[in-house]
Amino acid sequence: MSPVNTEHTIKRLRSVGTVSLCLACFFTPLSTSLLGLFSILAAAAWILSGGLFDLPRLFRANPSCLVALLLFCLMAAAITYSPVAPIDGLATLRKYRELLLMPVVYSLLSLGSAQRHRAQLSFLAGCIILMAISYFSYFDLLDTKRYGYSLVYHIVHSFFMAVLAYWALHKSAAPGWRKYVWLSVCAAAVINLLYIAPGRTGMFVFCCLTLLYLYQRLSLVKWALAIVLFTALLVTAYQTSDNFSGRVNEAVSEISNYKPGQSRTSIGQRFDWWTVSVRLMKEKPLFGHGTGSYESVHRKAIKNSRIAPTDNPHNEYLFIGVQFGAVGLVLFFLVIILQIQEAKGLGKKDRQLLHGVVLALLAGSIMNSLLFDSQQGHFYLFMSAALLAAYD
Repeated sequence: MSPVNTEHTIKRLRSVGTVSLCLACFFTPLSTSLLGLFSILAAAAWILSGGLFDLPRLFRANPSCLVALLLFCLMAAAITYSPVAPIDGLATLRKYRELLLMPVVYSLLSLGSAQRHRAQLSFLAGCIILMAISYFSYFDLLDTKRYGYSLVYHIVHSFFMAVLAYWALHKSAAPGWRKYVWLSVCAAAVINLLYIAPGRTGMFVFCCLTLLYLYQRLSLVKWALAIVLFTALLVTAYQTSDNFSGRVNEAVSEISNYKPGQSRTSIGQRFDWWTVSVRLMKEKPLFGHGTGSYESVHRKAIKNSRIAPTDNPHNEYLFIGVQFGAVGLVLFFLVIILQIQEAKGLGKKDRQLLHGVVLALLAGSIMNSLLFDSQQGHFYLFMSAALLAAYD
């Protein structure tokens, strides 16, 4: 094959990779199977195009990718000392594949600003369609039997509505008619989140992202006033929305009535799991119990107690800590720290959006294992790459 034909083939493969990646971004909030399919296609096209040769440049420009790969290597090595069968360890490792995909996505999106912009818009389009389906279902125009008013589990749905509201609010700074389009999208996402979607994780993430946005965009005096207005919005929603007030009241009740080792409520069980997880981390603090070990070691730890068994503590930090110890946690936080450091080279708008992506992951990971969860974990991967991938 001549050099001209080789170069043409590489460009075609890179094009296939970026298109597949944008489709993966689009399906992130909608379908785990299609998300996985297009992620695999993107990775295959990248490898065939010689993307592995791009790794040295990529690691220099985005060292967070290198640390993400080191974390994934630790997880792979931890299968060797896990108490469960290797096939079970591999099943857990597969859920963290976004760490392995990080160099692929960064490399494909470093081809130019147009690709990064398309990836963001593809993800937002998927979120808007998810929101539209929710409204259609709420008004009995569409039947989503399994998940109520959504195609996806309520925790996942509410998380993406919170992210959509934050992103649309930033987009509303656009001039002309686009400003009103994005403000409308933001309002629709907030209404969906507070009046229709029952996910408390999304409500919490929404509050965190809103406070971040106000901090990013306003002076101290205006920020204080905005906090008052935002509080008034939440109070109004509490008084007028059975969905929001019901979930808040339920959370308060579960916390106030919590009895260690005896609770069967959502929050109460989490408290028990977190307590056991801390105990398990102390047993093997450095490298943890191994990949996929959580269910096994947790079951042993709660033997002869009334604590419900689980394969996941619904807290990413504890989930990583139990399986991979302090080394795993240090690598995880180092990825985040390096991304924030890399964001200093971005424009103000992109830097603020990156901070929102990171905060959404960190805040949501308090009540759920978001990096482990496929859709939210891939959101973090795709959108951080769409903002941080270095220009040629």
